[in-house]
Amino acid sequence: MGNEPLLKHLLDYDDIVIQTHHNPDADAIASGFALCRYLNKNGKKPRFFYAGEREISKPNMLIMINKLGIQVSHIKNLNENGAVPQLLVTVDCFHGEGNVGSFAAENVIVIDHHRLPKRKPVPEHSVIKEQYGSCASVIYELFKEVGYDINEEENVATALYYGLYMDTVGLSEISGPMDRELRDIAKYNKALIRLLVNTNLTEEELGIIGKALNACKFYPHPEGSSVSDDPSLPKQQSAYTIADNCDPNLLGIISDTLIQVDMVSECVVCCPYHTGYKISVRTCTDSVKAPDLAAFITYGYGSGGGHDNKAGGCIDYQNSLPKDIMAFVADRIRDFFTRSDVIFAGRDRPDFSGAERFRKKDVVLGYIPTTELSPEGEDIHIRMLEGDITVTPDPDIYLMVGVIGEVYPIRHEKFEKKYVRCKEIPDVSAYRYPPSAQTGQKKTGRQLVEYLHGCKASESSEILAMKLDNFTKLYSLWDQEHYMYGSIGDYMAHPAHDENDLYIIRGDIFTFTYERI
Repeated sequence: MGNEPLLKHLLDYDDIVIQTHHNPDADAIASGFALCRYLNKNGKKPRFFYAGEREISKPNMLIMINKLGIQVSHIKNLNENGAVPQLLVTVDCFHGEGNVGSFAAENVIVIDHHRLPKRKPVPEHSVIKEQYGSCASVIYELFKEVGYDINEEENVATALYYGLYMDTVGLSEISGPMDRELRDIAKYNKALIRLLVNTNLTEEELGIIGKALNACKFYPHPEGSSVSDDPSLPKQQSAYTIADNCDPNLLGIISDTLIQVDMVSECVVCCPYHTGYKISVRTCTDSVKAPDLAAFITYGYGSGGGHDNKAGGCIDYQNSLPKDIMAFVADRIRDFFTRSDVIFAGRDRPDFSGAERFRKKDVVLGYIPTTELSPEGEDIHIRMLEGDITVTPDPDIYLMVGVIGEVYPIRHEKFEKKYVRCKEIPDVSAYRYPPSAQTGQKKTGRQLVEYLHGCKASESSEILAMKLDNFTKLYSLWDQEHYMYGSIGDYMAHPAHDENDLYIIRGDIFTFTYERI
């Protein structure tokens, strides 16, 4: 296959079968349907099915299948009478898992966004994106690679949008740029989406919601914890609960309800999901960002991410949780408040006795004066791997583009002190996601790589840095209201000449960017 896009590779086969997990949700059906339509357009006739004991019965799923003309079958055994397809593609699931089944095929390919099962080999050519909010986003990215426009067919765009919508709890737990792109670019049937969203709950699921709310437990913030709540407000507790096995979208409904309770400032809701547990996190203060709490809870067992006040994640129980899930979540919430380091730059003096001196490598970085991106003075909306930011163009503000495509504003004066311009061009092949920008009311889009100028760190840019051995919230000199968050393995640093100017650098970016002196 080499560097050939996966979807081009699929066209080498004729007998193609696409499978979702048992009792498929909207994301699974959308992903399989979209893949079928791509193959249909390229002259293939794939079969689309799911197995398991139960047939689809949820009203929103039946409406989705009917209105979008999705041809999906429920079968018990793919290999009846010795039938073995040439290619089996599993979407939104991993071949051989308990909720999928292990049907025989000459070749197997997995397209998924869930955490990889332990001790199971990954079939060749598979595409698994664990940080993506939905499998629909993975399919969208594969389509981009081959130039297939999802908006050529409204039904495809609508299906993928709804799959993303449902798997990210109404778009509230979107975590990656492909999720955001799919959300923004899909030209979907608004009337149908409105109908589907409002036929989402069954009487059984209403009972699940009520049971979870009744089972809720509370954890009061301890004295001296890392949260500095306003004492005049009653919001000084975390809430957590567990729901029965259910659609992840229900978790969002439960957590959105809990966070409205007057004494709750954070809440965590979990339920059994695939090979572990799905969690939904909500916060309502600046003291705790939802993705940080989600990442802390899932650390070592999965992953988490999302928006400042809405996030989600997965816990993989194949790693053998040391106790039941509710006790585990309770301990992680407590540790988040009592064991995380909290540092205010300029006030606190963290122990840098074990720090080492580093300087930036001779790496070509990118920079762009903001006025070049928007000479008319309209706001610039930037999309990058870490999230979206908006910058107002100013002759005094540049955009720096780092080694993996991360973007951050820098003032002209600081740029002149830390960097020197050069004629070389940054290596954009290392960018994990090429950042883009939109300007003006018409949202005129452009790739930042088209505007990049080259620069290198000046010789004076020495820093003292040490690897973090604990989770750390750092309030920098330039922002004492919103913190920078560091996980174990990230770095805390300051310029060699200024111990007050503390900041945190992600571990992978630090390794790319700095070298010991």
